[in-house]
Amino acid sequence: MRKPWMDGVDAVNVNVNVSPWRSWVETFVLTAVAVVVSYVTGPQDPFRLTQGFPWPMLGPLLAGLRYGFAHGFVSALLVLAALGVAINQQLQIAEEFPLPWAIGVVVVAMVAGEFRDVWERRLRRLAGTNQYRAERLEEFTRSYQLLRLSHDRLEQTVANSGLSLREGILRLQSTLHAIDGLTPESLQKLLALLVEYGSLERAAIYPIKNNRLALDTPLATYGAEFTLETDDPIVRAALDNGELAAVNMISAPVAEQSGLLLALPMVDAAGEIHAMLVVKSMPFFAFHESSLKLLAVLAAHGIDHLLYGSATTSVARFIKAFDRVRRDQKVFKQPAMLIKFSGEHEPVSKAFETIKAHIRALDMVCITRENNHVVVWLLLPLTDTLGARNWLQRESANLPAGLDSELIEVGDIDPAVIHQLESH
Repeated sequence: MRKPWMDGVDAVNVNVNVSPWRSWVETFVLTAVAVVVSYVTGPQDPFRLTQGFPWPMLGPLLAGLRYGFAHGFVSALLVLAALGVAINQQLQIAEEFPLPWAIGVVVVAMVAGEFRDVWERRLRRLAGTNQYRAERLEEFTRSYQLLRLSHDRLEQTVANSGLSLREGILRLQSTLHAIDGLTPESLQKLLALLVEYGSLERAAIYPIKNNRLALDTPLATYGAEFTLETDDPIVRAALDNGELAAVNMISAPVAEQSGLLLALPMVDAAGEIHAMLVVKSMPFFAFHESSLKLLAVLAAHGIDHLLYGSATTSVARFIKAFDRVRRDQKVFKQPAMLIKFSGEHEPVSKAFETIKAHIRALDMVCITRENNHVVVWLLLPLTDTLGARNWLQRESANLPAGLDSELIEVGDIDPAVIHQLESH
């Protein structure tokens, strides 16, 4: 298996074994060549017993260095055998067999062969260690890549579903609880929350004046500063439609002329645009429909909270909350339900106190009069018909007897009916 981290590194592959017959043939050839060359260059003393360097020793020396102890030893014996034959045939002049010379040749061959065997064993141990470490490194690399991939998928999953709309609205209400009005300070806090839930990297909020974006000074900024063109096509599309415009929602030639990713009109429950959120940079995994939808809903609720969060009466706050959830249902397809409780004065009044103690954080309740009768209205944002029925069934034991209840979808009721509550 190819290992990229070993590219450019010269290494000896000790696992490539030479066939035995080839090694022995080379040993015989090296020995014969050394003896023949020595004889040709000095026929009067071919084994250099009396003068010069004993060149026939090169055969055993090279064989030992090349193939190890056994080959070097056999090569030395072959040289000694050739020396004996040469003395017997009088090709080499010698009074007797040169035992010291013979011992020297054998010792040199044995030392060279043992040296080669020792280093081969060391190389094999190092190769084994290196192979083990390479396999561990490969396992680590695979684990790291899998971990990084799973982390990216987890990050995308968290970005897609970990931050719920209900939680975001609750966070928004608690963050902006003591703030009233669209001031730079309040919008900066709102932008900080939008940055967290939308994973924004560079964004700003600009005011709207005379149906145009006022580029003089942004009301709130996050990240590195960036310039904004007055005729940016994404901003122009957002102003024309009064809805979110993103680079993937307009034609490609027009999108290339813009330096923005998206522009979001900050619209209140009455449909009036008060400011514009423009986003220059955000992670790719966060740039999808559900994330942008969450961003738009939170921005709209933030504007409403800053404008109407301190409404003078509970009925006024209820009406503004109704307008907001009605617009959320129309624009963002968010479900919302109304429950109307009617009956005698005393049970309805007791029901109002009970409902106030048991409603969820986003729910709104108000009590008013209708045709000289006391009526309690309960608004359940982000709740469908089944959820409203479950709530009613769960709380029925806590409500007094003698109440009439009616489930109404927010989109099915005439807004004038709710708007008239304040005059009752």
